[in-house]
Amino acid sequence: MAGALVFALLLYFEFAAAKRKVDPVGAVLGATPGWALLAVLATAASYPAATLGFLGFVPERIGFARASLAQLAGSFVKLVAPGGLGGMALNTRLLLRTGVAPGPAASSVGAGQLVGLLLHLLQLAFFLWLTGFHPDRKSDGNGELVVLGGAGVLLTAVLVLLAVPHWRRRALGRLRPLTEGSLTRLRDLARHPRHLAVGVLGQLLVSMTLAGCLYCCVRATGGDARFATVAVAFLLGSALGSTTPTPAGLGGVEVVTATLLTATSGLDATRALAAVVLFRLITVVLPVLPGWAALGVLQRRQAL
Repeated sequence: MAGALVFALLLYFEFAAAKRKVDPVGAVLGATPGWALLAVLATAASYPAATLGFLGFVPERIGFARASLAQLAGSFVKLVAPGGLGGMALNTRLLLRTGVAPGPAASSVGAGQLVGLLLHLLQLAFFLWLTGFHPDRKSDGNGELVVLGGAGVLLTAVLVLLAVPHWRRRALGRLRPLTEGSLTRLRDLARHPRHLAVGVLGQLLVSMTLAGCLYCCVRATGGDARFATVAVAFLLGSALGSTTPTPAGLGGVEVVTATLLTATSGLDATRALAAVVLFRLITVVLPVLPGWAALGVLQRRQAL
């Protein structure tokens, strides 16, 4: 309830501040069906990709169907657990129930998350390079400042976490599952390069399918932007917005990503927000019921 309230308030203030001719709610309701369908398909494709990204770091045999159900169940779990810890706990529990020892299970999940974080940063750097790190003509020259500001916020947050002892201990506690045993697990997986390549490919495809979903949402709501600038807004927006202390980063992700879209691609502010709201409806709200059903199936099968 608190997350929904924050989400609603942030949307209200964004609508009030962005005095444009385009109505975001009307733009969402009037989204082009073809592009909206492509956005849904892109989101659906992210789940097999996430399964590959998970199994690629688990040398033991788990079963693609069972792992796929776990990734779908994660779409429900992330709304009731803080940050990405719910999905990590769910995947670790799945491995334990399939007979993987606790140490290797935690190491596999941690290695996947660690590589995913590194790939996220590399993809952001690549798309920034691809765009020439310059805003489009319609962005009035503010794109670079916004991107630099977003990167500065991330850097400042890291420095604050390192400087304040209490927050540093909490941050290290959150990071420990990612690092403890992960490097050893990656060294073991390096002996099986094909297996590791599947995991890396899956991690890359997750980001690209979701960035593709956001691009389709931009087109569905009447916007026009380069895929590279949309990818930058998605990658940086998800990293910044996920720090919001609400389920699935509700509120923070929407406002930050819409702001980045406006600055880097030249979209009207309310049209950018409409695209992001449609994107979040498809990627966060739409999978909740299927995720709940998948969680129930796994529990009935005693796989969790």
